[in-house]
Amino acid sequence: MKTYIDKVTELVAERTGIKNGNLVHLYALLVLVRGKEISLNNVHDAWALDMNFRPQSAQGFGHEHKCIVPFEKLSAEIQYKDKKYADILRAVAEELGI
Repeated sequence: MKTYIDKVTELVAERTGIKNGNLVHLYALLVLVRGKEISLNNVHDAWALDMNFRPQSAQGFGHEHKCIVPFEKLSAEIQYKDKKYADILRAVAEELGI
């Protein structure tokens, strides 16, 4: 039996194309708790939380990623990268009436 959590998670994964289950779960949680009020800052914090607990890779990803800083310390260009995901998550919330 699918739960409401499954439905949100599946829509987030489908709409964002994200394969990382941890990040999909964090984004689904944003949909549930923030709904249409999801901000770019919220999206960044969820991404940073996921990235913070990933192992370091040869590309510098993981705990040492340069963008694991508070949202307001990011350049406008980097901040804008979260817009795509915030828009998708807000649309999922709208579709589900959250």
